[in-house]
Amino acid sequence: MGGYTLKDLRSLIDRIDSEVIELLRERMRLCIEVGKLKESYGIPVVDPRREAEVLRRAGEFREVFEVIIKLCREVQGVRSGC
Repeated sequence: MGGYTLKDLRSLIDRIDSEVIELLRERMRLCIEVGKLKESYGIPVVDPRREAEVLRRAGEFREVFEVIIKLCREVQGVRSGC
């Protein structure tokens, strides 16, 4: 990234971090809604096939998404691991 200073790059990273945080907040909010719908329909919260698909799509970020899935389970009231 020629021409950028360390301060410039850190500023760009900070902006991206803020965007990631907002997207994660939105994902958690949606997970809560999914959990409510599943509960109202009597559907189990944990869906191993769905989780496997999310992890497959995550590719090199699989470990990050394992944590995200764990957090989503927790906001839906499931305390088991990924």
